[in-house]
Amino acid sequence: MLALTLPTVQSLAEPAPEGRPLGFPAELWAEMSEEHRTACTSADALLGAFGERRAATLRSVSERAGLALPDALAGLRVLDGMNLVEVEPGETGPVVRLLALPEDHVRIVGPDGAVRWVFVARPLDEPIVPPESLN
Repeated sequence: MLALTLPTVQSLAEPAPEGRPLGFPAELWAEMSEEHRTACTSADALLGAFGERRAATLRSVSERAGLALPDALAGLRVLDGMNLVEVEPGETGPVVRLLALPEDHVRIVGPDGAVRWVFVARPLDEPIVPPESLN
């Protein structure tokens, strides 16, 4: 049987490699626009603001991160694009649920010679895999 060791949300407090948010490698970070870098920095701050929680209102997580709502929304778009969160309606505003943590960015050179990046995330909950689909 496959056993996965999953990190706790608390491990978000660990610093990103060489100070870049979300663990982006230097080569990929250098290719980003300044606007996208700022959004990624906001996304990283939002992740850190969850603490031990898995879900929080957008307003509360943005306040804990010290972000103005427009900056929090830019960060949330990055996290949503990376499939790290899901957003649901709540009684007092949108609720952001943390699904996974960024783990790695893998550089791949395709048969055409073009460089591509594959993003790897670690889910917070162990995936349910039917035994018949395992080899």
